[in-house]
Amino acid sequence: MRDRQQKIVEYVQNVGLASFADLAGMFNVSPFTIRRDVDYLAKSRLIARIKGGAQRIETPDQFREAGLPNRMQTNYKHKEIIARNAMDFLQSGDSIFLDGSSTVSCLARSIAQADLNITVVTNSVLIVMELAQANNVRVMGLGGIFDRETYSFTDFESVSHANTLYINKAFFSCTGLVPNEGTYENAVFNRNIKRLISKRSSKVILLLDSSKINRPALNHTFKSDEIDILITEKKLPDKESKILTDNGIEIIIAK
Repeated sequence: MRDRQQKIVEYVQNVGLASFADLAGMFNVSPFTIRRDVDYLAKSRLIARIKGGAQRIETPDQFREAGLPNRMQTNYKHKEIIARNAMDFLQSGDSIFLDGSSTVSCLARSIAQADLNITVVTNSVLIVMELAQANNVRVMGLGGIFDRETYSFTDFESVSHANTLYINKAFFSCTGLVPNEGTYENAVFNRNIKRLISKRSSKVILLLDSSKINRPALNHTFKSDEIDILITEKKLPDKESKILTDNGIEIIIAK
C-alpha cells in the first residue's frame, strides 16, 4: 500500500466512517484519487466501500484479539506480490491445500478473483470465507477442534480426513524460516496437520516474505529439505540462498 492508503485504513478504523470529501480534503488529493484508493482497499478487504465514502469493517472481538487485522496488513504489498506469483503454479483441475496464514489468504483472494476450476482443501475458516463467492472453486473443509487462535480446525478429525487425500500442491507460510533448520510456527495445533498434508502432497510450496528469514519460533515444523519451492519478494543473502538450494529448494523471487 502507498503511505496515503495506509493512513486511510488507520483513519477509517479509528473513526468508523468517512466521506470521500473528508478524505480528499484530509490528504489534499482529488475525490477521484480517494475513490480509487478506497476501491483498492475495499477489494483487499481492509475497509468497506459505501455510498459516498468508506467504513470500517466490523470484525468479531476474537479476530481483534488474535491480531488478525494487523497480521493481514503487515507487509501486505509483499504478500500480494508473492501470492500473484504463486498463481503461476496453479492449473485447471488441480487439488491444492491452503493454510490459514495471511500470505496464503492473499493467494486465496487471487484464486477467488480468477475463479479457477480447482479443488481447495483447507482447515481454515478464513480461507473458506475468501473462496465463498467463487463458483468454480470447490472447497473441502477439514473438521476437528476449532482453534480460536488461528481460526482453524485441528486435531483428530482433521488428521483422519487428511489421511485419505491426495493433493497436487500444498501452499504454506510460517512464522519463520531458518535456512539450515527449516520452518517454525507459533501456533502449536497447526503443526500436525501441516506435517500430514505435506506427506500427502506432490509439491510443498512455501510463501514467505523476506522479513521472516532467520526468525525461529516456538515449534519446528518442516525441515528445509521437505520444502520444494520458496516464493519470496526479495533476493536472499548468498549464504542463506546457498543453504536452501543445497537442500533442494527452488527459490523464486516474486516480481
